[in-house]
Amino acid sequence: MADIWPVYEGREPTRGEPWLSLPLEDAIALFELKPLQFISDSSRTPRFGPQDRDLSLFGYKHVVVEVYEDESRPTDWKAGFYRSPVPPKDAFNRILRYTLGPILGEANVLRVEHVPSTDSRGRITAKVTVVLAPDALQRITGDISLSAVGRLQNQLAAMGAEGTPILQYATEDELAHSD
Repeated sequence: MADIWPVYEGREPTRGEPWLSLPLEDAIALFELKPLQFISDSSRTPRFGPQDRDLSLFGYKHVVVEVYEDESRPTDWKAGFYRSPVPPKDAFNRILRYTLGPILGEANVLRVEHVPSTDSRGRITAKVTVVLAPDALQRITGDISLSAVGRLQNQLAAMGAEGTPILQYATEDELAHSD
């Protein structure tokens, strides 16, 4: 398995649990990893920027993938940490697409976007927009949509959000004509 870590610059690189654990092959594809992006072995947590300050208030600046010994291949990949070229916001959206695509249908989902929001109880959550193929909405039933909300809520909770996510669907055309 490979763990996906959002990373701050400064003294404390991350908090809590990884955003996601997934097979190495999926991590390579999702986060555009290459063996040359290796930054350190598993015994040394990678750190970026000045180490004398806590810079978490500036948000995540990097995405680091931790590859475990049982997933590494001797000729290509070493166990340890790799820095993804994908920015944290894009990585978050890719994780949401990875989460929702199998339920909604891979061909139906063009991309997933999110913005911070609050739920009806005032808890921090995400407003998630699934951008659909033009004819996809007719293939997404109420049961499928309900399953998607549940899976999205579980993934966001694993990533540290406690609120109930707001899930909406739109086509590219609908997005282009909305404010």
